[in-house]
Amino acid sequence: MLTRADVRSQIRRHLDGLLTLEDLAAWAEEAFRTEAFEPRDADRIQEVLAVIRDAVDPHRFRWEEPDFEELLEMLD
Repeated sequence: MLTRADVRSQIRRHLDGLLTLEDLAAWAEEAFRTEAFEPRDADRIQEVLAVIRDAVDPHRFRWEEPDFEELLEMLD
């Protein structure tokens, strides 16, 4: 089950330079499709994952860094 803490951890890995934006977006896409979400926070988790996965759009060649501080606040 995917929790807010799991998502925060992945964002932190990106901010610390351990995970590229492309890899973070791929992780978010996979998590969105395959994971069950912490029930009480499912809406918030889904919203954050959607922002992250949409940051990299290979069809439009869009690479837009989301406001990760805002996303972390949403997960607090």
